[in-house]
Order: sequence, then C-alpha cells, then structure tokens
Amino acid sequence: MPESVDSRRLRITNDAGTAGTLIGFRCNECSVTVFGPATFCQSCTSFEVEPVDLGGSGTLYSYTIVRIPPAGWPGHVPYILGQVELPSGPQVLAEVIDCAHSDLSIGMPVELTIQVVAPEEGGTEKLVYKWRPAAA
Repeated sequence: MPESVDSRRLRITNDAGTAGTLIGFRCNECSVTVFGPATFCQSCTSFEVEPVDLGGSGTLYSYTIVRIPPAGWPGHVPYILGQVELPSGPQVLAEVIDCAHSDLSIGMPVELTIQVVAPEEGGTEKLVYKWRPAAA
C-alpha cells in the first residue's frame, strides 16, 4: 500500500489509503493551533505543544490558478492552488480538484481527499492530500 507523502502532516486512517486526517499541534499555553509539526508555539514560543487531529474539512479562504507550475510538477496545468482555513484556525495550501474554475467561491466548504501520486523512478507510490468541494 502507498504511504503518506509526509506522515507528520497527513495520517492515513484506513487500510485502503483512501481516507485520512491532517495533523497539527496546539499550544497548551495560548491555544494557538498550527498545521504540521512544531517543537514550540509560533505565537508565544512555549514548548508546551501537543499533537492534534485537524480533521478533513474547511473553508476556501483564497485561491490562485497556477498556469506555470514549479519544476517537476506531475499534475495537470493549469491547476487550482487553494488556501483552506480549518475550523481550528490554521490554513493549509493544497491543490483543489473536481471543481471548475468558474465554480470557485471564497467561503465555499471543502473536504480533504487523498490521491496516489506516481512514484519517481525506483520509488514507491505516495498518498497526498488535496481539497475538493464538500458534498452537499
């Protein structure tokens, strides 16, 4: 089975590799939550941080249409890069899929989706997180 592209940010929650949750850290001093690994709080610098499950839903905060991708981009072009605000506060950048450019709307609900990325030569398949419009 493919594995998470970064197990510090994405935990796969089923054996099929089709479901997952984002991971972050919450400060026990000031309650600020961040996406991804943290050894200290980015707000108050406390070392009293603990891992938290950030879930898999959010709101489209901002987006851009990428027409010239970074070197090595394996996907289609153009693509949508969305900035999604999670209910617990942090924002996460990832590709938005299954949505026509004309249907994008700031504030629209989105959900996490997991996709397999083809391996580089000699590598293994990886699971990555993306966003798509939330099911109604």
